[in-house]
Amino acid sequence: MSASAEQTSSVFDLQRLVFFNDAVFAIVITLLVLPLTSEVDLAPGAVFAAELWQLWPKMVGFIVSFLVVGQFWIVHHRLYSRFTACNAALIWFNLVSLLAVSFMPFPAAVLGEHSHTGSQLPVVFFALSLTVISATFTLTWLYALRAGLVDGDLSASQRAEGTVRSVLSTGVFVLSVPVAFLGLLPAAMCWVVLLPLVRHVVVRRRRVRAV
Repeated sequence: MSASAEQTSSVFDLQRLVFFNDAVFAIVITLLVLPLTSEVDLAPGAVFAAELWQLWPKMVGFIVSFLVVGQFWIVHHRLYSRFTACNAALIWFNLVSLLAVSFMPFPAAVLGEHSHTGSQLPVVFFALSLTVISATFTLTWLYALRAGLVDGDLSASQRAEGTVRSVLSTGVFVLSVPVAFLGLLPAAMCWVVLLPLVRHVVVRRRRVRAV
């Protein structure tokens, strides 16, 4: 196979990988709502409002899960947009990442079902699951850098920024594990407030340096 044909095949394989990833994320996000749909058989009248109110832990669990998984999809999309080729190892890194992502409906269901019991273990379990996903993304990026699968047009500063963002993001999720012992709200603040803030600061610092 010629070099040009091999490059074309590599790009095609990368596109298939991206399409497959998007499909998995779409299915995972859809599955997050199932714990809510299983409770649609509610009594009519005044009892309906009371029963609907009892579902608020599951609603909160769904919203938090949706926002976090949505952030992971954005990060995943940005990550693979910087790759120009793939190999067998990258495919396996990707599969491990998807394994962690596909697992998310389970800790999300546990979180929604038991977050009102007073136990913080469901929140800790959820935080640990998010940490594993973030760690797989970081390892994928670091491997792609080392294997030369990243776009050659990216400058050294852009590569460094990608590494810093990946490592700091995983660090935020690691931090959220002990914070989760304080409750869902403090942990959620790490995931939906602190995490975007950290990423914004990294990008802003690069832009300031570039001026």
